[in-house]
Amino acid sequence: MSGENNGSRKKLIVRTSKTLLEHFDRTKIADSLVKEAELERSKAEQISLEVEEELSGMKLEYITAPLIREIANVKLLEHGMERERAKYTRLGMPVFDVTNLIGFGSKENANLQYNPESVHKLMADQISKEYALIRLLPRPLADAHMAGEIHIHDLDYFIRPFCFSHDIRFFLKNGFKADGVGNHTAVAGPAKRPEVAFLHASKVLASAQTNCAGGQGFSYFNTFLAPYIQGMEYKKVKQLAQMFIYELSQMYVARGGQVVFSSIDADMTVPKQFLDVPAVQPGGIVQDSVTYANYEDETKMLFNALVDVYYEGDYIGKPFNFPKFEVQTYPNDIRTGKHVEEFMKVSALAAKFGTPYYIVNQPYMPEFACYQCCSFLMPLDKSKTDEDVINGTIRGGGLQVVTLNLPQIAYLANGNDDKFFEILDDRMNKAKEVHLLKREVIIKNLKNNLLPFMNQKINKEGERYLEPDKQSFIIGILGMNEMVKAHTGKELHESEEAWKFALKVMKHMKDRVADFRDETTLNFSLARTPAESCSHRLPQIDMKKFKDKVVYNGTKDSAYYTNSFHVRPSADVPLWKRLTVEGSFHPLTDGGAMSHVFLSEENPTTEGIYELTKKIATKTAIQYYSYTKDLSVCTQCDYTTGGLLHKCPNCGSEKIDWWSRITGYYQNVSGWNKGKLAELSQRRRYGTTTEQANELGTEVKRKINNKMISG
Repeated sequence: MSGENNGSRKKLIVRTSKTLLEHFDRTKIADSLVKEAELERSKAEQISLEVEEELSGMKLEYITAPLIREIANVKLLEHGMERERAKYTRLGMPVFDVTNLIGFGSKENANLQYNPESVHKLMADQISKEYALIRLLPRPLADAHMAGEIHIHDLDYFIRPFCFSHDIRFFLKNGFKADGVGNHTAVAGPAKRPEVAFLHASKVLASAQTNCAGGQGFSYFNTFLAPYIQGMEYKKVKQLAQMFIYELSQMYVARGGQVVFSSIDADMTVPKQFLDVPAVQPGGIVQDSVTYANYEDETKMLFNALVDVYYEGDYIGKPFNFPKFEVQTYPNDIRTGKHVEEFMKVSALAAKFGTPYYIVNQPYMPEFACYQCCSFLMPLDKSKTDEDVINGTIRGGGLQVVTLNLPQIAYLANGNDDKFFEILDDRMNKAKEVHLLKREVIIKNLKNNLLPFMNQKINKEGERYLEPDKQSFIIGILGMNEMVKAHTGKELHESEEAWKFALKVMKHMKDRVADFRDETTLNFSLARTPAESCSHRLPQIDMKKFKDKVVYNGTKDSAYYTNSFHVRPSADVPLWKRLTVEGSFHPLTDGGAMSHVFLSEENPTTEGIYELTKKIATKTAIQYYSYTKDLSVCTQCDYTTGGLLHKCPNCGSEKIDWWSRITGYYQNVSGWNKGKLAELSQRRRYGTTTEQANELGTEVKRKINNKMISG
């Protein structure tokens, strides 16, 4: 080795990852290989020498730390050290991708606005996602996700739990610490005044979102806050409801600059489970003689106040997207004519904005349960004890969601039932393995106090607010309709044979999930997945491998699979047939299901919505559904109206924003991906004739193209 080369090495300057300029020193490479890749010292020194030799021939004035690491990784591969290379690799994004992200944003999550915080979040997301695939997941599971066999939701948040349902009574009794410990934030005692109680409620959901990947919500929201409005006039109660809803609609503090993905379950009357439970009163006071039965009138008053605020909308008349408003509905109440006034008000809200979600407490559903995030049912029975009910610590949520790509299984099975179920079992086992790994990750992170809000203690025994083994481990499904068409030649609504095969598949999955529960004693569940991104992602993967065998909706560029067991969105079938077909699957999904009633541009009547609600609640097995109303919001004069319009009917401006329900929440259409935009244009909207529906779909597609919305 010549002296000239030695001299050039001494002059070589390194731009380090610590943003420092240093002279090149190969011993630092060897040290890092020993520490990070766990190489023996002799092998590490050999690799570092080879890296130095490689760099010496490049005659560079300076080099960067990433370049050194890339060359070291190449040398590791040349020596057959793939496992060590995986440990030593660098995570990040190409400069081109970052430039595009800054210049154009992303359409993967419609709830995320294009702003500096979201750009920063998405760059961090990419690193987190790569870390999960390279470091946390075993290669077979990572490959299964990348090959589209399964979809591991929120990989960028794999170190966090998914969604959570809170019991506001815990905070009403014990006070509130935004960071979970009180070291970094002010500590508040139990709320004594109603304003403070409602503000604490909004802040609980915001604080919990910093520890979780998915939605945050309250069950029995107005029942538990009823004691705080005792003796108040309706006008003041409505002001409190308005304050709470505005707080959650305007706290632009969640990950990457977005509002908290929040929801509240509201009761028209005190649920029977809590009639004899001592109520938490202002100041955290609990008396055995004062139960929630004492607050029937307040519960109803707060319910009506919430509905009225949602109905009025915000200052410019636009609907509130969050918190999602979920109405507890009991079929027997509807049969016997109870709460007609409340149901009519909710029906008026549905007709105007499509805001409410109906939780229909069917006989097959658990007594204690909540709906969370987009459409996940969290059964609380197994995590509930009498002590939780009394002490205000009923809580539940989903630790992780893993979705199965059902159409891909059909492509591989080639019409062979035995092969289909063999592959299905393999995919379900992979989903189970992902869940068990996620459980280990969360347990470790709780132990390390990486999740301080969820790690706070709820009793003297040291029980944590989040106990992983009490959460739901959700296995989701996607593309049942495309699966049966690929396997039987017919869609769900076209053939009894196809429908029965789909039910057979669902029953098989439900049984396997029950086996998982028995094997692990963990709460595995089967659910309808919202599939905002994976409904578009998975057919894109499948088309590369299976070519013309792929059954999809939309065009190749905008291909999408139908959510869960839904009838194809564009299928020209009567509404009642659609609901009957989909409703047959709801009892088989113990982790949550959802059906949509897409409304036409014409405003439906309140009475019409109420009559349909009664029919759905009493004559189907549907457990969760919504009425979806497309909306146009003029940014010129702030006028809001139904339908996806090209011009404002109030001022004539073409500066129009479109809003609709993307999966389980409302959002601006401009943030939707190509697959969801294709679905929007193809939805069969009810309240029109078949010809009108077809014309409307064509017009929506034309409007989307004219507005040049791209995914």
